[in-house]
Amino acid sequence: MTLGWGIIGIGRISDDQMAPSLNKGTNTKLVAVCSRSMDRAKTFAAKHGGRAYDSLDKMLKDPELDVLYVCTPNNLHAQNTIQAAEAGKHVFCEKPMTLTLEDAERMIKACEKNKVKLGVNYQHRLNPPHVEARRYIQSGTVGKIILLKAQLCGITTWKGWHRDPSMTGAGTLMGHGIHCVDQFRHFLDSEVTEVRAMTDEELPDRPVDEMFFAILKFATGAHGMVVTGIHVAPWDNDVILYSSKARIICKRTMGRAFNDLGELFVDSDSVHVKMTFPTADFNLDNKIRAVESFTKSIEENTEPFSSGYNGMQMVKITSAILESSRGGKAVKIK
Repeated sequence: MTLGWGIIGIGRISDDQMAPSLNKGTNTKLVAVCSRSMDRAKTFAAKHGGRAYDSLDKMLKDPELDVLYVCTPNNLHAQNTIQAAEAGKHVFCEKPMTLTLEDAERMIKACEKNKVKLGVNYQHRLNPPHVEARRYIQSGTVGKIILLKAQLCGITTWKGWHRDPSMTGAGTLMGHGIHCVDQFRHFLDSEVTEVRAMTDEELPDRPVDEMFFAILKFATGAHGMVVTGIHVAPWDNDVILYSSKARIICKRTMGRAFNDLGELFVDSDSVHVKMTFPTADFNLDNKIRAVESFTKSIEENTEPFSSGYNGMQMVKITSAILESSRGGKAVKIK
């Protein structure tokens, strides 16, 4: 069965990644797109397919629409998701899920009440080196993970709503850093219990953070370290995990932030592994995996790879990170 997808929010991510993913994915078809500007919607639809709308209300009445992909500014995610759920449409929401715990709860309740699926796009969970790394960790062959380190940097510039704290919530933390935090949680199957963080959002020319640093404590006793930013050349954008007897490296070998060759290294006394995962486009390939996985969860009535509850937990963590940075103190998470 092919599911019809619609997109609201037709910026760069939708144009470069999501629309092509829907057209390349298995059992997915782009049937509708929505923008405040009908001209932009028509141009987008002419390029990628689907019908153009300038009203979400109108698009949600499209009889071919089964799933709504929400890629609007972060502060609109809750409003768009609830509206789609009440129209009986499944929702795949771009991360972050939303900016407040209250809105996250409202999103989950609306989807449960209307019996539709809610997924949040933490697509790095599906990156092949990360999938293999988690398999080794879960098997117990590399021992208990003690330390996790991740960096996700690149040279770019925040523009438009991305520089408005009321719309985006945070800068590189929301844009990049939360992927690293979510990966750690997924590797460990454990929750963050305490954070200590620092950002540069206090600088006069930076309405949102452009560099972000955090130390995370997990319920297992492990600690994680995350560095992300938009002013650092994109080298060593790797995830490294250490146990008492092994080291696991998920590496991006060409040094570019998002478009590269992935590798996995596992080194211990008993395990020596090197695996290579070529890709033409890191983000596009992960988007295809994400839409196919979410579509499968609808078809088989199973939990999405990153559910609304997972998205809500990430809202708790990001709120704690911002509180820690702004208050200059450690913050515990219940």
